Amino acid sequence: MSEFEQLRNATYATQFRGTKAASRSFEWPVLGIAFALVSVVAWDLALLWLAAKLCRIVFI
Repeated sequence: MSEFEQLRNATYATQFRGTKAASRSFEWPVLGIAFALVSVVAWDLALLWLAAKLCRIVFI
């Protein structure tokens, strides 16, 4: 294998590792935001259900 091919393969491997690391680090913020959104929606639904129960007790 020539010196040029070794250098090209090493450069490709470095770029591949960098791309793979960048894609891995991107997953955690996305999962965190998704979890936060699901949590907020769950709290909103719980509060809405509680408000409906209270209105039913008070007005009926």
